[in-house]
Amino acid sequence: MQDKVRDLRSALKRLKQMEGQYIETDVEVDPMAELAGVYRYVGAGGTVKRPTKEGPAMVFNNVKGHEDARVAIGVLASRKRVAALLDCKPEELGKKLYHSVDNPIAPVEYQGDAPCQQVVHKVDPDFNLYDLVPAPTNTPDDAGPYITLGMCYATHPDTGVHDVTIHRLCIQGKDELSIFFTPGARHIGAMAERAEELGQK
Repeated sequence: MQDKVRDLRSALKRLKQMEGQYIETDVEVDPMAELAGVYRYVGAGGTVKRPTKEGPAMVFNNVKGHEDARVAIGVLASRKRVAALLDCKPEELGKKLYHSVDNPIAPVEYQGDAPCQQVVHKVDPDFNLYDLVPAPTNTPDDAGPYITLGMCYATHPDTGVHDVTIHRLCIQGKDELSIFFTPGARHIGAMAERAEELGQK
C-alpha cells in the first residue's frame, strides 16, 4: 500500500509515481510571465483554445532571482490528480469532500522540529516579499505576482475562534499583500468585517 499524502512533499512523491502526471525542469525560468507561459503549454495544454487538455503538474527547479527556491504548479489542476491524492476515484470527489466533515481530525501538537518550519523568515530592515517568494506574474498586465494557494490564519475579534483559509494573495510591496474577501462567504471575511467595525486591524 502506498504512503498517505500528508503534505506537499508526499503529494509530489505520489505524482512522480503516476504516469504522465508529473514533470520537472532545471532550465531557468523567469517568474515574470515566462513561468506561467511555459506551464500554459506543458501543463494546461493552452488556456485559450477550447477544449483545454489535461497536462502534468510541473516543478521548476531553477527560478530566476530565487536560487534556493522551486515552484510547483498544477498540482491540483485535474480531478484525476486530486482524486489520487485523496485516495478515491475522480467521480467520488464530491462525496469524499461532503463526508469529510463527518469525522474531523483534531489538530495535533507537533513535537520537535516541524518540517514546515525548516525555513523561517523574520521581519528585519531587509525583509522583502519580492525576494523571498518566487510567486509568478502570469501576464505583464497583472497587478503583481500571485501566491495562488496562500494560507491565511485569522482569529475572530469577539469569539477568539480561529481558522485557516486558502486565498490568492497578490504581492503589492516589499511587506504588503492584498487579498479579496467575498462578503459574507468565508470565515476570514466575517472576521475582517467585524474587526473593521471595531476599528481594529
